[in-house]
Amino acid sequence: MAEEKREALTITPNATLKAYLDMVFEDDGLSVRNVLTLRDGLASLKQATPAIIVLDDLRENGLDSAGFIWRVKRVKRFKYVPTIQIIHKTSEKERVTIEISGADHIVELPIKNSRFRKLIADLLSLSR
Repeated sequence: MAEEKREALTITPNATLKAYLDMVFEDDGLSVRNVLTLRDGLASLKQATPAIIVLDDLRENGLDSAGFIWRVKRVKRFKYVPTIQIIHKTSEKERVTIEISGADHIVELPIKNSRFRKLIADLLSLSR
């Protein structure tokens, strides 16, 4: 039986961030599924379990990134899927909210390439 290709789920409408994440994950041998909204991200999770989830700081119709992570981490099959929350300038209160939601890592823009790539490599090696 052929091994299923591992996939990264990225949730961002930002074309520059999407392109960067595509390159990082493709370098690590993952296919990338990119969606633009949190609701599309939830719908995508009904189809497949990704190896990692990276999401931008988004808010839409009563759902924000912290709420998305909180919901995802309460589903048994996603409990150990690493999540990375990309944040723009944020307050300490918002940062704590993201931590409480269950995000595994918070990465502030601008992304430091070598640190981010090491973080991704470490998370993917743990989740194999």
